[in-house]
Amino acid sequence: MSWDRFVKLFHWSLATGIVANYFLLEEGDQAHEWLGYALCVLVIARLIWGFYGPSNAKFSSFIGSPTTVVSEIRSLKSTHELPRTHTVAGGYQLLLVMFLVFGLGVTGWVHDLDAFWGEDWPADFHEYMANTLIILALLHVSAVGWMQLGLKMPVIQRMSLFRR
Repeated sequence: MSWDRFVKLFHWSLATGIVANYFLLEEGDQAHEWLGYALCVLVIARLIWGFYGPSNAKFSSFIGSPTTVVSEIRSLKSTHELPRTHTVAGGYQLLLVMFLVFGLGVTGWVHDLDAFWGEDWPADFHEYMANTLIILALLHVSAVGWMQLGLKMPVIQRMSLFRR
């Protein structure tokens, strides 16, 4: 199974944008702000795609019970069959990442409003969400790395932009 082109472009665009905004662009600069807003638009597009896209991109195909998440995490001990879509754990992580990216856009915007001039909480919350997002990204990369290299499962190939 390979993801549709939109999901692949979303994934790599979001990952690139997150890395650029966290590690390369200066917080508060115009490029940082505009990239953050662009990532919010990307999240909105993925939300729409999650309801109206192909079956394996729909949220209903990979959002399940929390007990399934525990079972999937336990399955990381050995090679197992990959689902046609996200795992349930991956689906919840996707939703959390999208929530955090959109929340970062909102708190970044709020931080610049005159109504919150002199308030520290928008910037503090923005930084907390950014750090949480990076931790989630590291967990994601670690799990994919383990599945790809440790368990020899073809996870990365499924997200390749050059594979149909």
